[in-house]
Amino acid sequence: MRLADWPIEIRGLILVLLLAGAALAFRPEASVFATPLTEDSYYSLAVARSVAAGIGVTVDGVQPTNGFQPLFTFIEAAAYWVTGGNEAMAVRIVLGISAVIWAATAFLLGAIAADVAPGSAAERTTRRWLAITLYLSGFLTFMHHFNGLETGCLMLVYAACWRVYQLGIWRRPAGPAVMGILLGLLVLTRIDAAIFVALFCAVQGLADLRRGFWPAAFRVGLCGVVALAVSSPWWIYNYVEFGRLMPTSGTAQQAWAVDERRLRWIFWALGVTSMPQLWLGKLDEMFGDGIVLSILRAAIGVLLIRALWRAAKARNLFWISDDKGARTLMFGGILAAALLVLCLYYGFSFIAYWFYYRYLFPTALLATVAFAWLVAPWAMTAGRKAALVLTLLALPTLISAGLAQTGRTLHVDTVYWQQIELIDRHVPKDEPVAAGQTGTLGYFRKATVNVDGKVNRAAIPYQDRMWEYLKANNVHWFADWPNYVEKYLGPDPGVHGWKLHADLGFWRLWKYEGP
Repeated sequence: MRLADWPIEIRGLILVLLLAGAALAFRPEASVFATPLTEDSYYSLAVARSVAAGIGVTVDGVQPTNGFQPLFTFIEAAAYWVTGGNEAMAVRIVLGISAVIWAATAFLLGAIAADVAPGSAAERTTRRWLAITLYLSGFLTFMHHFNGLETGCLMLVYAACWRVYQLGIWRRPAGPAVMGILLGLLVLTRIDAAIFVALFCAVQGLADLRRGFWPAAFRVGLCGVVALAVSSPWWIYNYVEFGRLMPTSGTAQQAWAVDERRLRWIFWALGVTSMPQLWLGKLDEMFGDGIVLSILRAAIGVLLIRALWRAAKARNLFWISDDKGARTLMFGGILAAALLVLCLYYGFSFIAYWFYYRYLFPTALLATVAFAWLVAPWAMTAGRKAALVLTLLALPTLISAGLAQTGRTLHVDTVYWQQIELIDRHVPKDEPVAAGQTGTLGYFRKATVNVDGKVNRAAIPYQDRMWEYLKANNVHWFADWPNYVEKYLGPDPGVHGWKLHADLGFWRLWKYEGP
C-alpha cells in the first residue's frame, strides 16, 4: 500500500505535532517564560515591551538600541500592546503566533515539494506530506520556531518567496513589485537576507536578458526599488540614530580573522541544519562529539547536491526552461549561493560561532524539499514503514513539547535563571549589575548594564578595558560566567579593584571595592 493511499497516519502525526506546538501558548504560568525561549530572545521581548508601552525602541528604557531584528520584534510588540502590559499573556500570544508561523512554513514547503518535479497525483501528494512532516518533526526546527527570535519568521518569509516565485508570479506584470514587497519583508525579518536579495536580483536580471536588456533592467530595477522602499525604515533608523547601517548587535560580534575553530563550526552548523530531524542530544550539541554526525550529514549533502545538479541539467534550468520545477531549482540555487556567502561572511568575521547554526538555518528549507523529493519513491512503496520512520524522527520534538509544559526541553536551557537568582540573593534591586549575557537578566531586572555591546553601543569601545567603563558609570556589580569575567574584568580582576562576592553553579558575582 502506497503512502499516498493512506494519508490518515501521516495526517494524524501532523495533527499531533501541530497541537503539541500550539499547546506551548497554554502552558502553566510558572513555565510560560521558560525554554524553548532563549536568553537572546529576551532582548527582542524587552524592546517589544518598551515599544508597546510607548517608551521607545529601547531595552533598558533609556538608551535607544538597534540590537534586534525588526519585523518579528514589532509583531511581538503588538502582542504586548494588545494585552495592555500583561507580560505573561503577551508571551503566550507570541508563542501562539510562532505556532501559526511554524505550521504555515511547513505547509508552504509541502506545496513547494509537490511541484518541485513532474509526477502523478500520488507522487505529488507523497512529496507534499513528506515535506510537511519532515519539517514539523525536526527537533531543531521546533526549537528555532519557538525560541522567541526571528528565525521562524525568517523561514516563513523565505518559503513564501520561494512559493511565489515557483508559481511564476514573477512573469506577471506586477510580479516584480510583489517579489519586491516579499524581499523587503525578508530583509526586515533578518538584515543579512540583503545578500540573498542582491543575488536574486542579479541572477534574475541575467535570466531575463533573453527578453531584452531594457525590459530586464526595468523588472529587476522595480523589484529592487520596492524591496529597498519596504526595508528603508530600518536602514534609515540605523543610519540616523547610530551613524551606520549595521545594527550594534552585529558590530559587537564582528572581528575579522582566519580562525580554524570558526570554520569547523561552520561545517558543523551546515551539518545540523541540513538534517534538523536527526538530533541525538549532547552528541549534536557538542561540536567535538558531533563531528561524526556532521560528516554523515555532509556525505548525504553531497549526494543531494549531485542529485539536484543532475535534475537542474535535466530540467534545462539554466535560463531555458520556465516550468515550476525549473523555477523551484532556480530559487533553491540562489538561496544555496546566498548561504555560501553567509558561510564565508560569518566564518571569517563573527566571533559568535555558537550561533552559526541559527544564522544558516535556511539550509533546512532546502533540505526539507530535497529530501521529500528524493525519498518520495521509496515512501510510496514503504507504506506504514515510512510513517514509522517519520514518527521516530518526531519523537524528540514531541517529547520536548511535552516537557516544555514544565519549563524544560531536551535541549540545553539557555534561559539563565541561576544568574537572576544569584543577583537577587546578594544585590539590592536598585543597584545596577553588569554582565555580558543580559538578555534574561535585563528583561526581568531593570537595573542591568549590558557590556558586550549587543544592545548597548556605549560599551563597544571599552571591550578590552571594561573596568574603566564600569567605574565611570558607577557600576559596582558584575555577574557572569568565569570566561566572561576574565574577558571584561581581566585575568586578575583584583588588580582593578574587583573581588569575588558569591557564586551559584557556573555563575560568579563580583563586587567593585575600589583600588
